[in-house]
Amino acid sequence: MNVRGRLAAALLCSVSIAMIASASASAQLQVGIGDEGASLFANPYFQQLGVKRTRLITPYNVAVVSPTADDAWLIGAAIAHQQILVAFNPAAGSKCPGSPCNAPSASQFKTAFLAFHKRYPFVKAFQPWNEINSLTQPTHARPDLVVAYYAIVKKYCGSGCTVTGGDIEDLVKGPGVPSSIDEVNYSKALLKAYKKAHVPTPQIWGLHNYVDVNYHKSSGTKNALATLPGQIWLTETGGLAEFTLSSGKVRLPFSLSRQANATTWMMKLALSNKRIARVYEYDFFYAPMNRFDSSLLADGGAPRAAYYVLLHHYAKYFK
Repeated sequence: MNVRGRLAAALLCSVSIAMIASASASAQLQVGIGDEGASLFANPYFQQLGVKRTRLITPYNVAVVSPTADDAWLIGAAIAHQQILVAFNPAAGSKCPGSPCNAPSASQFKTAFLAFHKRYPFVKAFQPWNEINSLTQPTHARPDLVVAYYAIVKKYCGSGCTVTGGDIEDLVKGPGVPSSIDEVNYSKALLKAYKKAHVPTPQIWGLHNYVDVNYHKSSGTKNALATLPGQIWLTETGGLAEFTLSSGKVRLPFSLSRQANATTWMMKLALSNKRIARVYEYDFFYAPMNRFDSSLLADGGAPRAAYYVLLHHYAKYFK
């Protein structure tokens, strides 16, 4: 099937996706997977989990500068009847937090989003920018731009789309770790920016709570719940098998049992508050030489212990 035919098939699948989303709107906690590997949907271990929700991070201008780059992933997801969540990142070639690391103007973002939406009209859930308060992102001091991006996606995607008001990274401190701005203060500044721009306050927010999950804490998640209205989606989280700083210092030495225990804590934390509506486990495939290893599969493709925690104890939340 050529690209045009595959896109047409994906559009047909979007009807089923919309029906799934509508039917599950008031259901229990929903769990999905985030991973950029296009072979995700054909993987037997992915299929065994029964995953219905997936998240993709991609450059905001991908449909302008490299229109076919996401075809395999997005068409594959739609044909697999996935509820797709797309999060936008800086342009390809950016070297954030180094230079270049530029936030697009509202006009540039609008042009890029319209191109993306035209090519993939079946995508109905978006995060206009990924990890908005991270010092590795050009939005960390520009909540006004976050609001502008949100307003553009809401307007041009339409009433059938779900858009998170912000995708916030938990506060990470330590030598060699690019810290994020305090999620509480940033959230308050963001809410003020929405009010100043006369944009209705969003009722769905993304949060990355790796610190809580991997140190068996809950304070960061509770801070987000106390500060932000509506639903919280844990749009990127997971147990770490290993974490090494860019300086070479090992923050979390390799341990599959610790990763499995953190995965259990991730689910218990998510289930502890009904306002936490979704969790996106990140990620699925092992990436060689990755300092940040949260993969559910090992090198070679065999499932790790964390995978079996999800399969044996929490599989119902993937349905």
